[in-house]
Amino acid sequence: LINIFIYSLIILGVISGSIFLIMSNETDKNSVIEQITNFFININTNNINNVQALKNSLIINYIFVISIWILGFSILGIIVNIFLTYLKGFLVGFSISSIFLTYKYKGLIAAIIYTIPSQLLNIIVISILSIYSIMFSKHLITTIASKKPTNSRRILKKYSIIFTFSIIVTLISSLLEVYLFPSILKLIISLYV
Repeated sequence: LINIFIYSLIILGVISGSIFLIMSNETDKNSVIEQITNFFININTNNINNVQALKNSLIINYIFVISIWILGFSILGIIVNIFLTYLKGFLVGFSISSIFLTYKYKGLIAAIIYTIPSQLLNIIVISILSIYSIMFSKHLITTIASKKPTNSRRILKKYSIIFTFSIIVTLISSLLEVYLFPSILKLIISLYV
């Protein structure tokens, strides 16, 4: 049941992010178009600092992963984790919509090539981590409510393994996002956009 809830939350976030851009005023849309256009120009002219881009990607992705993991240790963390999971979906939806808004159907190919693979990995990580975070928080609530001693080591060990897996996959996702996908995107830009 938690799985379905988390996946539904991410889908709702993606849809909301897409609708948010559609509902934005013209000034905001023009600002987004300008930023996306500049980003594509920078990729096409190799005017991107890969080290800085990797650093930014890791910081943003690790903030999500570490926050969700830490919040799993608290009862109130369930609410914040639900919001963070929704926010991740929202950002993906906004990113895809931004590229589509800028380049229309030609941009859809670029959005699929650049955004989907790395963000799909990130969404899988966030989904799994959110599910285990909520399960761990529920375990804490049950333990506190029952006032019976329980052996939480097994659950904590599994939760820590999921966290380690999340950190590794997030690193791989960021490396792909910075070093592989821009090269593929550059090829797509030269062919279609």
